[in-house]
Amino acid sequence: MSNIQFDEESRYARPLFNSEKRSWLANLVIKTGLAKDSAGAQKVLLVVFMLAVLGTIFIWWPSGTSPTSNSVPVVPLSARHP
Repeated sequence: MSNIQFDEESRYARPLFNSEKRSWLANLVIKTGLAKDSAGAQKVLLVVFMLAVLGTIFIWWPSGTSPTSNSVPVVPLSARHP
């Protein structure tokens, strides 16, 4: 009785830790329900990044006014001294 071995035990054993490593941002996207898996979370994060870049470009892009219209006028040196 003492020499009974069970070879199939490892097939049913659960891993002690999650083998898939995800960033906390990907976990946040999955927990909020915007994505179902890690690949979907990466796609959502890529879209958010692109929107942030486009928003930054839109905010910092010149609005069509000339840069000298809001600046201090330049007075020539001959007009400063009589």
